[in-house]
Amino acid sequence: MFTLLLVLASGDVTLPPGPAAVAWERRVEGVAARELPKGCLSAANPRHWDATEGWESWAKALEATRNAAPPDPARSAELALSAISQGRGEDAWQHFAALGEHTDWMRALLPYLVLGQPTLELPDKSLIAPVLPPLDRSPLDRDLGLGRLEQRELWLRDTKIGPARVDVRIAVEYDGIKLEFHHLSGGDARVLVVMPEPLDFEITSVYVDWEREPQASGTHEVLISPEVPQMEIYARCKPVQVRWPTRPPLQLDERAQAHGFEVVVARGDVNKPRATGLARALQAATGRDAKVLSDQTLPEPGQPRGIVLDFAHGLERARKLRCTLSALEQYAASH
Repeated sequence: MFTLLLVLASGDVTLPPGPAAVAWERRVEGVAARELPKGCLSAANPRHWDATEGWESWAKALEATRNAAPPDPARSAELALSAISQGRGEDAWQHFAALGEHTDWMRALLPYLVLGQPTLELPDKSLIAPVLPPLDRSPLDRDLGLGRLEQRELWLRDTKIGPARVDVRIAVEYDGIKLEFHHLSGGDARVLVVMPEPLDFEITSVYVDWEREPQASGTHEVLISPEVPQMEIYARCKPVQVRWPTRPPLQLDERAQAHGFEVVVARGDVNKPRATGLARALQAATGRDAKVLSDQTLPEPGQPRGIVLDFAHGLERARKLRCTLSALEQYAASH
């Protein structure tokens, strides 16, 4: 078992050391969460990414970031919620950290990060979908594909879920992700849990109160009861082989500078929002042209080509997309 050397107490929430904890420590007590604008709320919905408008909005935010637009808490909040709904929780914490001077925005975002919901107190039978606890540094400085999990934990203290009052602990441990509910008072409560998955790991099995679930993916029903003072959900993880670059380059190579990017997809996906949206985001984050091509479109012999991103086939397309979106966001922020 690991020992956390430093945590920063933050009222109801305790974050591990790092930029997010430093930002949260600056909060002003007594300031309420602000009401998030419509664009932010839309970004929090995973179905946002099945529509062209969602990708266009995200691309505009990347473009503003690359062009060093003045800090805008609404843009940071939208980028944070976009990262959550795209499955990039560690990136979302980076945008949360950028809101260190805006307590009202941080309070509005925190429930989405901790529980995947707009509030920290939930009714019975709620869906809980936390993201991974924040890193101790910017995601720009992390390395994916090393085959190890970085241990850290987050606590939500004395909150209400249905008739129960609980402490909630979310932790990255040696070989998996753990979610704990510590029953403090009240009666039984039921929740549906979706466990977060690191970009470079795969959840292979999930255990609820030491009993293995039939499948690792999807939701897992959990009973929080005074009869079990500490209820645990454990997602065992294994590293996956990352076969694509995950760190944004210091500068684009000559092919990208001269010919941009080609997003290659299956013929039926050419006009789908995720393909066209990725191309738009590539253009916004790098300032270079990007186009979508079918895998059945063969280039002319000798024709110069840009950087090819192949999303045509394979079981890893979703993970590769998440990694690519993360790298794009980091590139836009650092150039």
